[in-house]
Amino acid sequence: MNEINMMATLVKLADLGVTGIKVQYEGSGDSGAIENVVYTTEKMDEDEEAAFDDINDIYVWNKDVSHLQELDSGLSSDIANFVEEQLLNDIEDWWNNDGGFGAVCILIPSGKYKIYNDIRITQIESYFHEGSLIQKTL
Repeated sequence: MNEINMMATLVKLADLGVTGIKVQYEGSGDSGAIENVVYTTEKMDEDEEAAFDDINDIYVWNKDVSHLQELDSGLSSDIANFVEEQLLNDIEDWWNNDGGFGAVCILIPSGKYKIYNDIRITQIESYFHEGSLIQKTL
């Protein structure tokens, strides 16, 4: 998606009354995926950090949450694809090994975003032991 198409998408979302979007993702092993794309129509706080916090606080598993797919499946797909290809591929590895999870919060109509990315890291402790197989059997 180029810049002009993204601007058109943001305008369409604003026309639908959308003020913020939360894209939730998760991954591990060697794959990751967008899990949810939800939105709000609430008036956003003028303080940008507070607005991002409000979007990030949207509980995506709430039965009353608004899924963008239900409002406009095409726009939902466009946002999910753009986020995965243009934003999430350029950050810390959240899809391999122990993986990770997070959320991309987007302010509408400005298109400003903030990524909350959590990665899982396994610590490794190494030990070395030596001896003689013959002495072990005596």
